[in-house]
Formats: sequence, C-alpha cells, structure tokens
Amino acid sequence: MEIERTAREIDKAQIDTAPPGAMTISIHSSARCPDPAAVAESLLCLVHRVQSEHDLLLIPLRLILVTGNLGEAVSSWQRALGLPEAGVSKQTEGVAVGKHMSWGTDRESARSVIILTDGIAAAIAANEPLAVAIATVVHELAHVHDDFARGLACGFPLPQAPLHLGDWPRICACVAEITWSEYAAESLAMGYLTPEDLESFARNDPAYLAGVHTRLRQLVISYKVGQVGLPSLWSRCVTDMSDLFAHFGRAAARLPYDQNEDEASDRLVGPIGEAACWKPVIKRLVHELQELGAKNYTEWGAEPFCGLGGLIAPAVEAVGFFPTYNGNNLHVKVR
Repeated sequence: MEIERTAREIDKAQIDTAPPGAMTISIHSSARCPDPAAVAESLLCLVHRVQSEHDLLLIPLRLILVTGNLGEAVSSWQRALGLPEAGVSKQTEGVAVGKHMSWGTDRESARSVIILTDGIAAAIAANEPLAVAIATVVHELAHVHDDFARGLACGFPLPQAPLHLGDWPRICACVAEITWSEYAAESLAMGYLTPEDLESFARNDPAYLAGVHTRLRQLVISYKVGQVGLPSLWSRCVTDMSDLFAHFGRAAARLPYDQNEDEASDRLVGPIGEAACWKPVIKRLVHELQELGAKNYTEWGAEPFCGLGGLIAPAVEAVGFFPTYNGNNLHVKVR
C-alpha cells in the first residue's frame, strides 16, 4: 500500500496501469487531516475488516482519495472518464460525503476509485469512530463489489456517450440502475449503523420526499408563469428524480425485515399530504428491489432493471411531468 499527502493528481492513466492489489490511499493537500498517516492506516484497517467480514470482491479498487473538496475531486475524475461534470448531490435534504466511480469492460480492465470527504476520514481515525462514518466507507466499498460482481455475472457495461435529456429509455435505465446500486450498497452498510442512526434516517425519509416533491411543483408553477424554460425545468426534474430514486434505494435497504410493502410505503411517504400520490410508486419500487435482492446475479434475467425503469414515468407524473417518447423524440407536457 502506498500512502501519500500530495496536491499531485493521481490520474486515470496511473490507475489503469496499476496492478491488482496496488491500492493507494491518498490524503490530498486540501484535506484537513492533522495526522495523514493515522487516517490512512485507519482506512486500510477498515477495508481489510469489511473485506474479511463479507468476502467482498475489491479487486478493481485502486485508489481511496481523501479530499477537502468532494465536488471538485469528483468533477475532476468525471472529466478524466469522459463523463458530464455532474459533481455530487447537494440537495437541501442532504449532501454527499462519499463517491465511487467504476469503469472497465472486463475482469482485467475493471477499475474503481473511492473519494471521501476529510470529515468522514477523520471520524474513522477517531478514538471512537462514528458508526455513520464507518457505514459511509462500507457503502462505497459495497458499490465497488456490486459493480464488479454484476459485471462478472451479467457483463460489464460498454462505454456510452453522455446521457441526453431527450433519450427517455436511457434516462429510465440509468435511474433504475442507480436505484439498485444504492440499494445493494446500503444493504451492506446499514449493518454498521446504530439503532439511533437508523431511526434518524427513518425520520428523514418522508421529509426528503416531501422536499423534492414540493420543490419540483414550485418549479412547475414558475414555468407556467414564464420564469423557467422547459429545457431547464426538465433537466432539473431528471436530476432530482435521479437523486430521489437513489435515496429510495438506500431507504428501502434500511427497512425492517418484517415490514411488508404497504407498511414500507407508509413509512417512506409519511403522513398523508401532497406526496401521498407516491405510495403506489414506492410500494412497487420496494417490491422490485427485494425481488432482485433475493436472487443471485446469475439468476437475473436479460433486463433485470426493467421493472424499476417502468416506475420513472409514474414518478415524474406525480410532480406534473408527462413524457411521451415515439422512438426518436421525447415530448414533455407539464401540468
């Protein structure tokens, strides 16, 4: 293992040529870490612990980067991978503190990096590490495992052009895969949370949905009075839906095992209000995720996320967007 504290970029070319097992833990100069070596050692110990406890496939993992500016670091890697600079989620209801990225088209070329905020890393190195910080790192490690294991069983995704907001089938497919990915990662991470942490997340889930629902409905009103254009409005809708479905995936993973789909939808939506129209969507979403989670990847069909993808249309309709796709063009009506 290599440990360094540097402002130097560890670029994609270095990652691509690094042999299996050559994982670097890099503490960037922007990170507020008084003892970088202690932080790196704590992260390494946690990686070894989680891998041994769950037999994770972390072969592609080449870099764990600790940074003081997560958004900037993620954008830099998105540029290197030829992806749109989407950055990280910064919703009013919560911001990201970790990010993983994977690429490659087979076992040999598969690579992953994990980027963490310095606050999470420092909490791991504390005398009494915070459970939420541990769960955050476990969540990102589980992403690496899920990406690689799914690739081995179902085939690795081929490189694609950046997502176009008029490509409705691909929007649905991308959001569906994100939802599963978050569910799979959080299914492992939630075991490291305390009961108090789980209860706190449960209280926040309905507020997260209500916040996104209300915000998009307000934007629809702004569109109707000419304050927002349709391209900008639709872009915001796709971004918020992606974040919301990712949140649903994590929330579904934290549901008590003995809760049925009706109880789950009640728990995630909360008291009757404007967001009550989401209950049928969430009920089906929980069902789809649990059905996928009950099978090995090798037992999945040719289009395992088709059911999840079919939920994107009723979800956007719940906030007033009605997309129609004719095979070539996407038309969106707003009500």
